[in-house]
Amino acid sequence: MLDVHPPHAAAHTWRDFFIHIATIVVGLCIAVGLEQTVEFFHHRHQVAEMREALRLEREENRARFAQLSGFWNWETAALQNNLLVLQYLQQHPGTLQERLPGTLYWGHRGAGHVRSVWDAAQSTGITLLMPREEVARNAELYRALERIDAANGEAWLAFTEAARYALVDSDPSRLSAAEVAEEIALTRTALTRHFLFGVALQNLRAVFQDFPQTVTLEDLQRMRHLPDDTSKGPLAAADALTKERLRAAGWVPYTIGPPETRPAASN
Repeated sequence: MLDVHPPHAAAHTWRDFFIHIATIVVGLCIAVGLEQTVEFFHHRHQVAEMREALRLEREENRARFAQLSGFWNWETAALQNNLLVLQYLQQHPGTLQERLPGTLYWGHRGAGHVRSVWDAAQSTGITLLMPREEVARNAELYRALERIDAANGEAWLAFTEAARYALVDSDPSRLSAAEVAEEIALTRTALTRHFLFGVALQNLRAVFQDFPQTVTLEDLQRMRHLPDDTSKGPLAAADALTKERLRAAGWVPYTIGPPETRPAASN
């Protein structure tokens, strides 16, 4: 609060009056300037503290991201193993559990990413003091992390649904033919959810290069069992017809690599 005191003596001339007014105005300007300077440095301090907190939270999320990426690899192997075992059981009904080409494993791990610092930055209004581009970049990162956690949650639910038979009897060899068929369908659903989880991981890493290496496009393509070089030969003619139809609709081949090396879509 700025106090303005009345003059101790009355102004005798217009000159004295204007000098007094000028003194008050200068004093007010100095006070306001000092107040704004203090506020400016206070805001700078707040932003600096928040940036450091966001940096630490990012480091935590980088570590969790790396962990999830490792989990994704062996969870993929587990689901593919389970599908192989179940398909064998479907083709060879009545096979004893110990004679199956593997055991069923439904392990799924992974904690979500953290965002308490980012939420606090928004709720306290500190993001309003930060450059717009910086805020937008952080918002993009946390949206990508949120998509990963959502996809991972969907994958976990699919894993759990596929493993529900074990709540009654953990021996898959005692499943009926209809139950084996249902388990195969549930395992394929889990593989689909897991694939989408991998897509979410890969998408974040493609944009934020400081995050650890994760699922690659090659990993995802292997999950989809796309034609390899051996099987592409007999499919060449049919493939050419399909690509001709796609190009007519504006499609261009997708190239693996940084965004700047990929061809632009045609108009």
